[in-house]
Amino acid sequence: RLGGNANTEAGVVGGLDWLAAHQLADGGWSFNHGESLQCKGNCGNAGSVGECRTGATGLALLAFLGAGETHKSGKYRNRVEVGLNFLISQLKVDTSARHGVLSQPGGTMYAHGIATMALCEAYAMTRDRSLLQPAQLAVNYIVFAQDPVGGGWRYQSKQPGDTSISGWQLMTFKVAHNGYLTIPSNAITRAVTFLNSVQSDNGARYGYTDPGAGPATTASGLLCRIHLGWKKDHPAIERGVEFLSSTGPSLSNAYFNYHSNQVLRHYGGEKWSRWNSQLSAQLLRSQDQVGHQRGSWY
Repeated sequence: RLGGNANTEAGVVGGLDWLAAHQLADGGWSFNHGESLQCKGNCGNAGSVGECRTGATGLALLAFLGAGETHKSGKYRNRVEVGLNFLISQLKVDTSARHGVLSQPGGTMYAHGIATMALCEAYAMTRDRSLLQPAQLAVNYIVFAQDPVGGGWRYQSKQPGDTSISGWQLMTFKVAHNGYLTIPSNAITRAVTFLNSVQSDNGARYGYTDPGAGPATTASGLLCRIHLGWKKDHPAIERGVEFLSSTGPSLSNAYFNYHSNQVLRHYGGEKWSRWNSQLSAQLLRSQDQVGHQRGSWY
């Protein structure tokens, strides 16, 4: 109904099968996928950031959750359950501050935002009360880590923000909001202040730490604006979507594609149909179809 077909669904299944085969014994994932007992070096191009387990696990879980697989139902419910349990086991709770930290070396606030999003998504989809406190504690840390002056987020707590890391925190806020978790209104107000500080062309384009017009940062900034309430007929959204649509999909910038895809999906219409057709074909062409790497991308 929205642009998928039998081929893209088969691609999703292949990707999930590869992820399932590279889950570690403790329930988590690693960016060094060669550590998986089932892999044993049969895949090429293993990553090297093995210490950022929460970030890798969060990304893997988001793929399963995005396909409708939860720890309550689906072919991979056991995989999702032990993955969520791994994230909860890694949550470093500060009881006095009433927050929990999921950032790890090599991932910093990227890892925290991505892992928190996975916890919030699983809770929003299932309303499993056992996930409520861990998800809220992790959201509370995003609030705590926000730059109190500029309103953004960066690698470490309270640092002046950049659009890349701030985008992940705001996407997580959106998922948390869908699950009716608590987010202080002043955190949203400060985030808008940050977006205003890096925008150009009256909000149609976005820079990294200053006003700019980078493709990937523009995609992230526009997605944040949509999540914060800008409608598809907002002039800046219309101009920004025209830029994204005419620029991509990219053959090499997965970050640009990831955020742009969501912006175009929200926007809909002919631009979404064209973008989706191009990116789907590109992903299917580039997905590995042979041997142990089958279903994966490099």
